[in-house]
Amino acid sequence: MYHSKKWLLALGVIIVASMVLAACAPETITVIETVIVAGTPQVVEVEVTPAPKYPEGPLPAAELIPCLPLPELAYSEGGSHMAKIITTAETSAVEVAPSAPVLSEPRQEAGVIYKVGVFEDVTTVNYWGANGPDNTVWNSYMLPPRLTAYGLADKRFDFVPVLAADVEPGALTQEGDFWVATINFLDDIEWSDGEAFTVDDWIFTAETVEKFGLISGNWSNWYDFNYIDHMEAVDDYTVKLVFHTKPGLARYQYGILGSPILPEHFWAPLLVEAAAGIDALAVDASDEDVLTAQAAAQDIMFAIVPEGEPMAGSFDFGKWEEGAFLQNPAREDYYDTGTVVTYYANGAYQAEPGFVIGDPTGDVDLTFEVGPFVDTVVYFYYGSQDAAVLALQNGEVDVLINPLGMQRGLMDRVEGDPNLTVVKNNVNGFRYLAFNHRRRPMNDCSFRQAVAVLIDKEFVTGTILQGVAFPLYSYVPEANGAWYYDDVPKLGQGLTREERTNLALAILEQAGYTWEDDVKPAWNPDGRHVDPGGRLIMPDGTPLPPLTLVSPSAGYDPLRSTFAVWIESWLNEFGIPTTAQLAGFNVIVPIIFTEQDFDMYELGWSLSLFPDYLYDFFAEEQAVQDGNNAAGYVNQAFEDLARALLECDTIPTCKVIADEIQLMLATEVPYVLLFDTGIIEAYRDAAIEFPYTDVLSGLQYMHQGGGPIQQTVHIK
Repeated sequence: MYHSKKWLLALGVIIVASMVLAACAPETITVIETVIVAGTPQVVEVEVTPAPKYPEGPLPAAELIPCLPLPELAYSEGGSHMAKIITTAETSAVEVAPSAPVLSEPRQEAGVIYKVGVFEDVTTVNYWGANGPDNTVWNSYMLPPRLTAYGLADKRFDFVPVLAADVEPGALTQEGDFWVATINFLDDIEWSDGEAFTVDDWIFTAETVEKFGLISGNWSNWYDFNYIDHMEAVDDYTVKLVFHTKPGLARYQYGILGSPILPEHFWAPLLVEAAAGIDALAVDASDEDVLTAQAAAQDIMFAIVPEGEPMAGSFDFGKWEEGAFLQNPAREDYYDTGTVVTYYANGAYQAEPGFVIGDPTGDVDLTFEVGPFVDTVVYFYYGSQDAAVLALQNGEVDVLINPLGMQRGLMDRVEGDPNLTVVKNNVNGFRYLAFNHRRRPMNDCSFRQAVAVLIDKEFVTGTILQGVAFPLYSYVPEANGAWYYDDVPKLGQGLTREERTNLALAILEQAGYTWEDDVKPAWNPDGRHVDPGGRLIMPDGTPLPPLTLVSPSAGYDPLRSTFAVWIESWLNEFGIPTTAQLAGFNVIVPIIFTEQDFDMYELGWSLSLFPDYLYDFFAEEQAVQDGNNAAGYVNQAFEDLARALLECDTIPTCKVIADEIQLMLATEVPYVLLFDTGIIEAYRDAAIEFPYTDVLSGLQYMHQGGGPIQQTVHIK
């Protein structure tokens, strides 16, 4: 009996499938044609399949279409704040004048666990991949810390030595055609398997990045061979950095000096197979052959599961049970345990025993001891923000990491819970809409500007999201006050729906766009809405193809998914056929960065303090598979300007360049910056105690890179 039912089911499926195929088959029409048969004209009926009315797939773009001056309507009294609009032709590289670099209780008993709630899982425990194609914030939170020469201190982000023996890094000096610096390291550091750390580990890491061609994720920030020539071991604890091009703050202090160091004795044997294709290349191999071999090598490298990888930071890697938890045990012999850190009101910093920066006198802002004071950190995975908040309220976890901000209902729940302490901080990040510049019409600046005008950020953040988010317009968030530049074009800010409609129309018509059957979208004053237009027609007469907008789903980020739904509606009523495709975070990341199969997408970035990301997100060298520039924005004028940001070596000089880049990007609109939220976080103060809670981007930011908050938290 069961077999007969399966047969009937199969037959039903076949019938339905045939109906679907028939429904999807191209329509045919009968036309009358005159044909020549045996030399005699004859009239016959012929069935033909007409060409589709609209393009059915993506339309490749040859190059970017530059910006036009905005219509006068943009400068009307509608409330829009408009700075000077620049065009590509007006932009030139900034000359950078050379100058000197600017540097800016006892352990608890076994079994003490710091329990952290997360609502997205890691995608890999392979550090090479986690900072390359799998460069997600969740991997950054949960994977253990790595060694660096220098780093940014807790809370105040002072530039301080980590493994370096000198408080200030060696100054760059010129030797012939090269720029060099010498870095001295501590000589008593061991990996967790007992092997001694030496500078060979750092040199191995750098040479591996170069050999495998790692540029995606964070690797090109840390090890940029557009500047690095090579590294030399002077002795086991002294290294000489050699640059063929003088690096600035971005690629020296905030680049190579903060780069992670991996153990050579562990990784070198594991990478032999991966490197075989590269090693087999001829000396005179073409660039194409090298890139092909590197891509194949990276696939093997990223697939390695590094069981037993030794660490040298405050935590080791313990266990990952996919979809459930990740566990990191504390290092009992962590070299920095017991150090007392003191921040002074006058800006001085003291690590005792250790080093001093500035004059350690006067009022003290903060003091704490370095642990770890727990035996294990366990990250418990929950499938959504709602489930993670419930786990926090139920006492299953001590703290919830939430980089996204909270929707109003969840915020009310945590703020109304007497068992939770809620902390609020400003954030250094943004969420954005990106365009695939490799496709039409996303390659057209006028199209991107019109989309930016149509998106009413103030309406969504204020009315729909009830004030839990705020709109953004500049590529450096206002919370990063040292680098923020306000005087940029704020397309659409303060405009009514009618004014947005009229301005977007003017921008597109000026660029040669029309609407099908000449039916333009128009404001209906009686109904107080926009009467939809016909399909938008590009300047060459081609109708727009159907477009996709890839975005995180409501289960992961209800704020971005809300924006996606509204953007879909606004674009469709304007004749731009758009479908929002909502999916899980770990589902859409490879679609965007690896497959690059999208027209538009929404994601977000957690940003560094020094704004070298202004280069990294839009650089041509990153417009490759798994690169940071998934949008494929390639603009030589931008390259010339942004490259200067990597070579400036004083804060004032870098600030001028960063301001000009923010102006250019706000004009060119490779992203439509959407919004961000203040970080609202909650923890169980009856269970844990942090040394501080007021910090830019919140406690979640201090969990990145494996710490440092994990090594200072106390369990009560």
